[in-house]
Amino acid sequence: MTKFAVSFIAGIAAFNFYTFFPVTITVLFLAVLLLLFSRYRTNKKIVFIMAAAFAFSIFHASTRHVDMPAPALPLHDVIVEGIIVGVPEVTAERIRFDVDEVSIEGIKIIGRVRLNIYKDKFANDINGYDYPPDAKIAALARLKEPGSLRNPGVFVYNLKRQGIVATGYVKKMWLLSTGSGVMNRINLKRQRLAEIIDNSLSRDSASLHKAIITGFKGDISLETRDSFNNAGLAHLLSISGTHFGLLAFIIFQAVKTVLKHIPLRVFRRMTLFITPSQLAVLATIPVILLYLFISGTSIPAVRSFIMVFVYMCAIFLGRKGQWLNSLSIAAVIILLWDPDTLFDISFILSFLAVLSIGYVLEKILANRENDILSSMTLPMDREVSRGEAFIEKMKTAPLLTVAAVLGTAPIVAVLFKHFPLISPLTNLIVTPLVCFVVLPLGFFTGFFAIIVDMPVMPLSGLTDLISGLALWLIKHLAGIPYSSIHVPAPSLIEVIIYYMSLMLIVRSSGKSRWGLALFVIVLFFYVASPYMQRNKFSVTFLDVGQGDAAVVDLPDGKVMLIDGSTGNPDMGRRVIAHYLWARGVRRIDYVVVSHLHPDHYGGLIYIFNHFDAGEIWLNGRILADAAHLKELIMRKKVKMRSLVRGHVLETQDYKITVLHPYNEFYSASTRGVHSDENNDSLVLKIDSENGSILFTGDIEEEAEYNLFSLGSWLNSDILKVPHHGSRTSSTRDFINSVSPRLAVVSAGRNNAFGHPHDVIVDRYSVGGVPLFRTDMHGAVTVTIKDGMFLVKTAEDRRLRKVVKWRDEVRNLGLLFIDI
Repeated sequence: MTKFAVSFIAGIAAFNFYTFFPVTITVLFLAVLLLLFSRYRTNKKIVFIMAAAFAFSIFHASTRHVDMPAPALPLHDVIVEGIIVGVPEVTAERIRFDVDEVSIEGIKIIGRVRLNIYKDKFANDINGYDYPPDAKIAALARLKEPGSLRNPGVFVYNLKRQGIVATGYVKKMWLLSTGSGVMNRINLKRQRLAEIIDNSLSRDSASLHKAIITGFKGDISLETRDSFNNAGLAHLLSISGTHFGLLAFIIFQAVKTVLKHIPLRVFRRMTLFITPSQLAVLATIPVILLYLFISGTSIPAVRSFIMVFVYMCAIFLGRKGQWLNSLSIAAVIILLWDPDTLFDISFILSFLAVLSIGYVLEKILANRENDILSSMTLPMDREVSRGEAFIEKMKTAPLLTVAAVLGTAPIVAVLFKHFPLISPLTNLIVTPLVCFVVLPLGFFTGFFAIIVDMPVMPLSGLTDLISGLALWLIKHLAGIPYSSIHVPAPSLIEVIIYYMSLMLIVRSSGKSRWGLALFVIVLFFYVASPYMQRNKFSVTFLDVGQGDAAVVDLPDGKVMLIDGSTGNPDMGRRVIAHYLWARGVRRIDYVVVSHLHPDHYGGLIYIFNHFDAGEIWLNGRILADAAHLKELIMRKKVKMRSLVRGHVLETQDYKITVLHPYNEFYSASTRGVHSDENNDSLVLKIDSENGSILFTGDIEEEAEYNLFSLGSWLNSDILKVPHHGSRTSSTRDFINSVSPRLAVVSAGRNNAFGHPHDVIVDRYSVGGVPLFRTDMHGAVTVTIKDGMFLVKTAEDRRLRKVVKWRDEVRNLGLLFIDI
């Protein structure tokens, strides 16, 4: 079954990547086919089965593949009709749900729409559980295309992979009809269980129980998520094999224990027809099936249920050692249902973890059997005491935890940029507490409340106490210094060599010199690679939506961050931090805030809490709305400097000059106070012998006219376009005074302000200035060397469909080097 599953997975991967690597995939297929024929000369049937699985998976993936065109979304409110999919997820601030079979203004569209009801924006009072699952609704909503921010080294989940073609928030909603059928009744019970949990427990404890029982994770606070991530316990918040496996183990062992205490005469008669293990299996499967439906049948839950189900069937049939077949069957069934699941994060991480644990456990058991067979002091027929068995389990448990961590480490580094050093300890302490105590307590008391129609869970006080203890423990373990470290993102070649070395080490039980050598070499280059990229002069204008954030690599190796975009959504957490971590940056030498508007400083709250900062530069205008930023700066003891025109920072390799504002400047804009604050933005010029960059914040025409007096001081090679390309900035005289060789505008896709304005885009075009836009090109990196400018955009880092042979060479290069 394993060979069939590998072939099936390879076929799906080949289908998805063939347009990018047609020659490479064809050559690899032929090479593997020849290798298989040479290996299975006497049993060619295996080769034909694998080839058939490969071909079938390509065909299956092609039939299930659907191109979902983006619907035309007007900029005004529209009427959306459709069926609520599953159970709406309720938090304190909002209600979120997906709608299928959608029509917008009476026009049917392909794909789903994700709607949010923000309680402060909704027209009427609403209870979170007013709208049942599978109901048909009509809503007055403002929709937009789900954007995917494009930045090097930063992973952003693409909602279109879930079939979601639009998102929006609801202003009014009407219930047209309720659902019916078995799944509707199950979803109603699931919704009712979530409501009971909310009524029974404190908010943090309720959010934990809703996550691990019903699969609702939206109410988990960011602080709690960070604690679980830093402690290496993020898998506990996503219903997975850990929950299913341990719940099945509890039920299985409980049934067997009860059977041991029945009268001996009854026990003997029973075993004539069925064994205790078989009876335990029959009792366990309905419980985990119920857990599957209540948890929302997510991909990790389905995968975990199938694995446990297959394993239980193996026990029922008296077959052992079926973990790899169970995993293979689970993978094939899930991918038959949805081939795109192969690229789902939870699918990849969960299967890698199970593979790692399974192979290590198999080696441990094999070595243990060999030790017993070769030992003259431990006869085969001697019973192992409970104490010895416990010691053996205590020896094995840390190894399995380490195996799971090492098996998933490269993917975690690529996606989340951190390595939880404390994970082996926390998984030994906290995972049993959550899965053996917290989960069963909430699961059984919650269902008891549903069965007897109680508004709250019995033993809610005890459940809240133990859940609170688990959360307290996780928070304090995660708070231990260096419990988790942030790491740079590895390259694809480093990931490949890493897994090759692990395979050699595991297969040889740690005795392979080649495996150990490869492991040491790849770790050395991984640790050293961030330092090899330092001491260059470049700037990256990040794609942070409707806001500004730019990272400057100065020639002496220091790092400058200019602006931090918005705090809602938090671009410091979602983009800036991950970009810096991906490059191995842990300290920012200079943080510059052009002016204290939320779209320029909002993300810096997260940055100051997670990075060392040398200095922060401000324009001297402290606004009341940004008081919490100043308090944080003072608490972190970051050196704060208020800069005005004439301030200069000069080194051997570069000079930074402040051109604006000055103390006597006052714009007196006719457009109001907001424009006055924009015109107070810091304007910085960074000069080196190879080129210069001008950063302009959000200055508008009044500040631009004031800057004309500086004459040639304004002249710069690279211009950060003022005020996101607003029509109140980038006057012709200003562009002529700067005379840039290229310009970059930072703006959000389809933003409500219309930035950059068509008039401004035309103005740069007429002036012969190449204009790069983060809303169109993603992040823009400009490297300055020897008077030349190398421009790379996020689009340049994406795979392209092959038209000419050079396209495939380019795509191959993208896999291994940063071009």
